[in-house]
Amino acid sequence: MANWILFTRGDDDKPVVSAMKDGGTVESKSLDIKADLIAFLNSFSGAETFLVAKPGGTDVEAVDLLPRTAKDGSDGGSVNPDATWFQFFRNGTQPVVVAMKNDNGVEIYNGSVKSVLINFLNRHTGANSFQIAPEGTKIPDAPVWKPSTVPTSVVSGKKVMLEVGHGPLTPGFDPGAIAHDGVTTEHELNVIAANAARDVLVKAGISCVIVDTPQSSLRDMGLKAAGFDVFCSIHHNSVAGGKAQRAEVFLHATRGGQADQDLATKMSTEIAKELGIPDGGAKTANFGVLSGAEDTNVKASVLAELYFINFQGGPVRGKSFPKPDLENDSKRGGEAVGRTIRDFLL
Repeated sequence: MANWILFTRGDDDKPVVSAMKDGGTVESKSLDIKADLIAFLNSFSGAETFLVAKPGGTDVEAVDLLPRTAKDGSDGGSVNPDATWFQFFRNGTQPVVVAMKNDNGVEIYNGSVKSVLINFLNRHTGANSFQIAPEGTKIPDAPVWKPSTVPTSVVSGKKVMLEVGHGPLTPGFDPGAIAHDGVTTEHELNVIAANAARDVLVKAGISCVIVDTPQSSLRDMGLKAAGFDVFCSIHHNSVAGGKAQRAEVFLHATRGGQADQDLATKMSTEIAKELGIPDGGAKTANFGVLSGAEDTNVKASVLAELYFINFQGGPVRGKSFPKPDLENDSKRGGEAVGRTIRDFLL
């Protein structure tokens, strides 16, 4: 089942609308007629939000669930009946939809809620087609429409950033550790876990962004945490010989505060409980990504090591544990991360 919608500009310049499940595509259609778009959107009831793709972007992205229109706003008065088409823009990370007449804007919806988008499309009865704006196109000036209602499930006001450990570098690519099968990389499992954590947060109405982009340093990656309530870097552990197994979550060794300590402790316990492995608890380290995060106004920042991916199975602390079921354990561990952050914020 899809949980968000992605709008992109196709190679032929025609819009491509995709129903997405986490980072994967469930179904895509190339279309530019409003009625066809609404029918497509209505066929995916579980997809509550939408995003306009970043041109040429390689980020692993999530929909920012916090609408930029006031939930107690008005319907904005009368509608100009002359609008004949819609244009979709991306402003920073947020979608912007403009009802257009020729090259002029008539009315704007700033937000990312699918049901509100459908209301906006239906509101302009004379506008029957849509396009995705080419990169660099200026958003027209027009009155901003504030819907009278916005689903309460997407207005918690809390914001989380999940960082996928390892991956793209400047230049190159870091796969991280290699799992016990000799093939699966830590980065692959980090992506699975981050998407699973996001799914939990999305369902709780918490705005969640995943980043997996090249940076000149880990500290620069951590600096992206500015303005978020929680920053969590997602990792999996490994040790020579494959004899260790546990969950553990780190806070910064010298700059971590009580909020970081509390979140790390609870998260390690939740991961360990979910996976049935030892709880290594909250630990401290001077990780560069946490150093960057601590230089921002983020309220809590941690780095989670879900489990040891190269564990060969056997006794740990007097109890026997099996080899990890890699993709399944990473998904479940990611869900545990999401639940911990959800409960920490709400």
